[in-house]
Amino acid sequence: MGQINLYKIDGDKKTEFFDRLNEKFECVGCEEYTGISNDEVSYEVGTYINIPEEKGKLSWQWILDIYDYAKIEIASNPKAVLVVEDKECVYAITYGMSFFVVDKYCDVNFAFDFARRIKLKQINTTTLTAPNAQRNKLINVYVNYNELEFDSGESFAKIKAKADLEQEFTVHGETVEIGHSIKTNILEDSIDSILRMIEYVKDVAEKEELHKIPVFSKVRDKQILEELDNELKERIDEDIECINISELDIIGATEIFNNNDATFTLKYKYGKQKEIEELSKNNILQFIEENNLKVKDDFLDIKVISNKNNNPVCTETIRKMIDYTNDTKRCLLLKGDWFLFNDDYVQYLKDSILEIPIKYNPEYDFSTVQKDEYVSRKYEIEKSLPVYKDLDEAAIKKKMKDKYYAERVFNCVMEEEHGFQNYDRCEEKIGGEKIELMDLYKDKTMFAVKIGNASSKLSYAVDQSISSTKAYKHKMLENMPEIENVAVWIILKNREHLPILNKQPDLTQLHMIMLKNRLDTWKKEIRLLGYKPVIYINYWD
Repeated sequence: MGQINLYKIDGDKKTEFFDRLNEKFECVGCEEYTGISNDEVSYEVGTYINIPEEKGKLSWQWILDIYDYAKIEIASNPKAVLVVEDKECVYAITYGMSFFVVDKYCDVNFAFDFARRIKLKQINTTTLTAPNAQRNKLINVYVNYNELEFDSGESFAKIKAKADLEQEFTVHGETVEIGHSIKTNILEDSIDSILRMIEYVKDVAEKEELHKIPVFSKVRDKQILEELDNELKERIDEDIECINISELDIIGATEIFNNNDATFTLKYKYGKQKEIEELSKNNILQFIEENNLKVKDDFLDIKVISNKNNNPVCTETIRKMIDYTNDTKRCLLLKGDWFLFNDDYVQYLKDSILEIPIKYNPEYDFSTVQKDEYVSRKYEIEKSLPVYKDLDEAAIKKKMKDKYYAERVFNCVMEEEHGFQNYDRCEEKIGGEKIELMDLYKDKTMFAVKIGNASSKLSYAVDQSISSTKAYKHKMLENMPEIENVAVWIILKNREHLPILNKQPDLTQLHMIMLKNRLDTWKKEIRLLGYKPVIYINYWD
């Protein structure tokens, strides 16, 4: 049997795809073929190859150098692409490592649309993406399992499974790998077998869907795309932590681990270049600083060359290597393109959030007036302290305003007026890193408190809650009270109250999909640790 790694080229990227193909590959021939099932259909099949003349260097040659062993040169990766074009579509079949080139121009919905419509009898592995979760990509391996299992907040990046085929079926083999491409075995290495596979895939596209598979649909509206890009640049300039550089990527139907046995070259126009061992935000920011670049204008356009055995195998811009969620537009940046969360994804996430108990007590609502009154009281008490010696009234008030920031004042008032124990600013060192235990404690409940009106800020409390709960569970913290419940306390700033659903605030109405993704993950983590998750909602006017 032969093997096929089949892509469908995105119609909007067809011209760009052929330009890149002609730039990087040599066309060795084009032939006309008639259809297998319908001889009135015709296909143009072109073959493109890239056979590097130079030899690569062995990355571990230094071991042999100890013994003065002769230099070993290894052949660079030969690549080929078979292009099949009919009146409607362009398909590409990749050989060697050419999938790195083709993947950039593919229709990302093509393979999963095929997977939704075929019968599966056994799931081998799945790779799931959970945007904004601490584990944002997860590989699952199954034994004797036949369900497409996924949880709220997750979408599929890859599926490897066995198809349930009829006995006389010969178009492709049982095992199929689904990502941006369809990878499977075909009857033989021949053009006829490839055309038969393409025609079968086209027939399957007309059938009804058999499975729900949450994935992302591509944004195509040019005005929305421009708005998304502009908002992304603003957010990166404000806070680089709003993005994620994933360790794992799926290219076609192949897993690529970005920091596994690889080095990287950062490159920017006008000859700016730097070799790095690890692809991290800090290393990229250092490159920007060393070359007098600007985060807002230049960050996304920096090129990253991935090197294996000292040979470059893939070049991408930072933009195509990061994940970012735009809350208000419910969109995700993935591999350089913007996607909408599809209805399956959103519904599962909504159902998950509705499972969490959400409490609202109007007595705990707060305001800027209350905060200012508290700071004024503290000013009268503390203005004579030695630390403020030689400072005038304005300077003292400024320092005290910085000292008594919003969350600290809220926690202090909850302690003074409502019987909470205040753990704010109580930290312990674990493994060389400081961890904040919690903000408040009451009735066997630990609270992580955050005030804000955006996912990026409120999500901090969710991450803090997971870290401190794990530390508590594994008895890494000293002198902690008994805990049964773990709470994230969200104080929404300057917004209307959420509608009430089933006697509790309906958090699903918040246009903060990043926060809801984090809360979904948090709920699962807290339950696995053996505690009860609960959300408190209050408002700051």
